[in-house]
Amino acid sequence: MIELETPFPYQVEGARYVASKQHALLADSMGLGKSCQAVLACDIIGAQRILVICPANIRVNWSREFTRFSPMDRDCAVIATGTDRPVNVGVTIVSYDLIAGNNKLRNELRGRKWDVLVLDEAHYLKERSAKRTRAIYGHNSKVPGIAGSAARVWRLTGTPAPNNASELYTHLKSAGIYAGQYWDFVFEFCTGFDPGFGFKITGHKNVDRLKALLAQFMLRRKKEQVMAQLPPLTHQHVTVERSQVELDPYFYENWRPIGVKAFLADMEHRDKVLKAAVAVAKSNHDSHSDDVLAVLEGFATSTATLRRYIGLAKLPRVLEIIKEELATKQIDKIVLFAIHKDVIESARVALREFKPVTLYGGTPADKRQANIDKFQKDPKCRVFIGNITAAGVGITLTAAHEVAFIETDWVPANNAQATMRCHRIGQTKHVRVRFFSCAGSVDEEVMRTLIHKTRELSKVFD
Repeated sequence: MIELETPFPYQVEGARYVASKQHALLADSMGLGKSCQAVLACDIIGAQRILVICPANIRVNWSREFTRFSPMDRDCAVIATGTDRPVNVGVTIVSYDLIAGNNKLRNELRGRKWDVLVLDEAHYLKERSAKRTRAIYGHNSKVPGIAGSAARVWRLTGTPAPNNASELYTHLKSAGIYAGQYWDFVFEFCTGFDPGFGFKITGHKNVDRLKALLAQFMLRRKKEQVMAQLPPLTHQHVTVERSQVELDPYFYENWRPIGVKAFLADMEHRDKVLKAAVAVAKSNHDSHSDDVLAVLEGFATSTATLRRYIGLAKLPRVLEIIKEELATKQIDKIVLFAIHKDVIESARVALREFKPVTLYGGTPADKRQANIDKFQKDPKCRVFIGNITAAGVGITLTAAHEVAFIETDWVPANNAQATMRCHRIGQTKHVRVRFFSCAGSVDEEVMRTLIHKTRELSKVFD
């Protein structure tokens, strides 16, 4: 059984605010735990039929959030394909894209009565003519949206209007706060000009009136406002779905002699064996995380290929999250840690638009300090990707206060030391450390154990 996590006071306050509203927009800045607050709010009102709509890359993590923060034992269904079915009572989680593209599922969800509809990353609904916006809000559609079937609609986003104020229209309209049409809203709250091919928005006006509308349903706190409640360093566990791994060239040497099917079967077998061993270690009455770590260390050699495979399997979903955060300026800079060179290089290629630098065993000596300096001083260089052994000690990366472990070392002290690259003298902000695990694999339990030990050791190193 997973031990419930304790929310911060501002999260309890936010949950009470959301629970008091039929329509709410929780717009806390990134990292303050909006999903936690939504779960707590569901508990406050005793919600039994909950629909969560979110980006595909965080569907599984939403199911874990209810486990982490709610004592209510709700059934949970993650809808990954058009053939998956929502639960009658409990939590149903589905992606925006699946709703937009699957008429049968959309009609089924619209035909049900929901106590709460949670719209995570609600800025996905900023375009009034987009299929997903019409499917959920019903804008410019003859068919009512799914939101009309919910007693309460709660929107979560750290970037309510990523580009300009016009992107608030869909939320205010669907909440019944603004009664006018889109162009009425634009001309009331936006400045701009028509260069001959449509009105181009350049700024805002009537800001006090717009703030008054937002105040009817929006709660927004920034980290600076709640810093007194936060420790200098926090650790979070994020679970992502696995993706198909490109076996060639990364695993060519493994599958060539036995074939792809046999290789994947072997990975599945090794995962089951390790999960069983971890379960036995945890079942002992006096067991604790040290017992699990001992099991992991004992399997280190035999599971090296499995760990590499899992690292690559979760990488695409992890990078979708990171790219979105960087692109929308939710985070300025981030430090990523991994173990394997191919994971690091794959991340570097995928994030190349953010001018990443790397540091691992194969990095030439003359480039190591140059890469560190570039990350520290160049505002265009927004990503540092390091091997935990090579980049986990002796360097300073305080230009970032966001850290993410794509892979972890099985020695918790090494992970703790790696986080200290950002959380050290010169760091003036709260540092958030995320550990990404792969759903359905032993990686979830491994990460849970390592987070606990890393958190404890970080207190020692701090």
